[in-house]
Amino acid sequence: MDHPIASPVERARRSFFQQGLAPAGLRGEIAQSWQRCRQQALPPQGARRQDGLESAALNALREANGLLLRLAQPELDGLGEQVVDRRGIVLLSDADGVILNAAGCPGFLPKAEQVALLPGMAWGERDRGTNAIGTALALGAAVQVNGGEHYLASNGGISCSAAPIFAPNGRLAGALNISSDARAHDAHALGLVRLAARQIEHRWLARPASEHWLVRFHLNHALLGSPREGVLVFADEVLVEANSCALAWLGLAWTDLGRARFGQLFDGELQPADGLRTRLGRRGQHFHLHITPPASQAPTERQTPKADAAARPSVALQRAVKVLNADIPVLLQGETGVGKEVFARALHAASRRGRGPFVAVNCAAIPEALIESELFGYEEGAFTGARRKGMTGKLREADGGVLFLDEVGDMPAAMQARLLRALQQREVTPLGGGRTQAVDFALVCATHRDLAAMTAAGEFRADLFYRLQDYPVRLPPLRERDDLLLLIDEIWDELGAARRGVRLGGPLRAALLACSWPGNARQLHSALRTMLALADDGAELGIEDLPAGCRAEAATLSPTLAAGRDDLIEQTLARCQGNVSRAAAELGVARSTVYRRLRGEGR
Repeated sequence: MDHPIASPVERARRSFFQQGLAPAGLRGEIAQSWQRCRQQALPPQGARRQDGLESAALNALREANGLLLRLAQPELDGLGEQVVDRRGIVLLSDADGVILNAAGCPGFLPKAEQVALLPGMAWGERDRGTNAIGTALALGAAVQVNGGEHYLASNGGISCSAAPIFAPNGRLAGALNISSDARAHDAHALGLVRLAARQIEHRWLARPASEHWLVRFHLNHALLGSPREGVLVFADEVLVEANSCALAWLGLAWTDLGRARFGQLFDGELQPADGLRTRLGRRGQHFHLHITPPASQAPTERQTPKADAAARPSVALQRAVKVLNADIPVLLQGETGVGKEVFARALHAASRRGRGPFVAVNCAAIPEALIESELFGYEEGAFTGARRKGMTGKLREADGGVLFLDEVGDMPAAMQARLLRALQQREVTPLGGGRTQAVDFALVCATHRDLAAMTAAGEFRADLFYRLQDYPVRLPPLRERDDLLLLIDEIWDELGAARRGVRLGGPLRAALLACSWPGNARQLHSALRTMLALADDGAELGIEDLPAGCRAEAATLSPTLAAGRDDLIEQTLARCQGNVSRAAAELGVARSTVYRRLRGEGR
């Protein structure tokens, strides 16, 4: 007989595991998962011990899921900050449930280690029974698993929420998960991971250029451009890619990819639109649509994607494209955060190799023992922990496209010699004695270090340096840019501030203009994003809304800030074509302040 104060989950565990009965009283998805686990003969007191992947195998798996990792990193960082106070951890897995990366509260790590919530560990249902990652992947839907709802008794002390992540072609790519102590169960965690997974799927479709039609739509035109919009990709008239939001709006399933046609989903024809169009959807809803044609059908000026605002120098980009098209390496130099990778991606997209792959390698982030296999690949059985079928390697992956070596100044000396030979011979030999293969790629390198000084000091090979330095491009730090105010406005607009009616007040704009921004565009973007996230709709922000670090610097800048305000007034007046009323309204100051500046007073 059940104890009278036993919880529904405890009663379900007794009836299911001890008496062999159906797990009555559980949510449907949990009960069904328990049944699946029983069919797989998993013991409820703990599955057989499983070791995580070795370092080399985990790095190979991360490489295979490189795009997913890059797309999910902003959500890992953002959710990681949110769960620190909740003493939780954020996990990203691949499609098989193997954990690729983690972020969050260091205080939760001992418990995470106890239950193997660590990178390299497998959390599919077949490995760990009912759990948020494995069950979300099995269902293809977000799920929360609390305490004793886990199939394995050893996982009863944690609460987990996970949402699957789908690639635009409907392939299940992985899952995003939040785990915490079951005693501190967070009812909002499921909503957070569901929204974050939607963000990742939306980012996956935000490509700079495409050979297909891109259709973005929503019932509310103000939400176009947000992760809540539907996104569809058509090859001619046939639907080939989508995000989960679009499928839900239109009542479609992933199996409709490759079958559904535009005319079956919306009234009218698939054709370029200047601005928004309103179309009737298949369920009788009136959607606002924004339609982007393939690059081949777009106006000429749209065929070459512009560099991101953080890497604006268009003349520099145009010149670099000519050099890269002549198969001359381009060397990007600049401080951390100035947008070197953004510039490199724009350079690739605008070059003749734009339809080929863009393969990025951070030479400073790969352990020295692994960088050779990362670049050149390896054959099956080349070393302990090697992937069963070997690995292609970055140089062969870049064939026909662009190889981007970030932080090339941190490349080990031995690797510099192998890279030089590959560049000279245009051939790659994988580790393990595989067949030498010809490669054809353009090379873009980036560094924040002084390669010339390193070469003079014997820290960088002179022959490799002279091969890379034919065309250096220096990307200036924010403090040296004369278009900083325009950059601030563009990032603010890209973040969606206008849709929420949130404005940067005049004093705040002057403070942003005067700050030194040691982290450059990355720091600026983070500061603006944080301010917008904390702002109320319709608010005008002031210096007090700056993040703490920026606010502390602004407090020491009163003379500079005053000069920055003068520059700000002049720039705003120029943009408003001398209209004092408009400039004053935009700056949030009285017209008399602008008039005094025109008369040269207050300097």
